[in-house]
Amino acid sequence: MSQQSDKTRPLARGIQDDIAQLERAFSLQNWRYIDIDRQERLAGILDRWPLLAELADPTSSGEQ
Repeated sequence: MSQQSDKTRPLARGIQDDIAQLERAFSLQNWRYIDIDRQERLAGILDRWPLLAELADPTSSGEQ
């Protein structure tokens, strides 16, 4: 388990560093980065795991 997280951490850190460099280079203020790939992966996970999707829904009261 730690091997996989070790492999993904440098990539995520590298992406964050790139975004920070762009913000500094172009003086971007109040700029919001949206990771579309992450959103699509999360949507796929929630499609495969309906209970997880229900738990993640803040509007769901848990009762029907």
